[in-house]
Amino acid sequence: MKWLNFVFRLFGYEWVKDETPYERQRDDPITDEGWDDLYEHSPRYKLRKIRQGVR
Repeated sequence: MKWLNFVFRLFGYEWVKDETPYERQRDDPITDEGWDDLYEHSPRYKLRKIRQGVR
């Protein structure tokens, strides 16, 4: 992740950890494959624009 942030910072962006709670999808129980429990506990990241000159 440090290497990716190094590259993206050259263009004014950075990857940050997404701390918002995971919302499970309400799908049809017949077609549900059961992957939500894995997605819920996996780290999620989002791309954020770096603000420069803001104090």
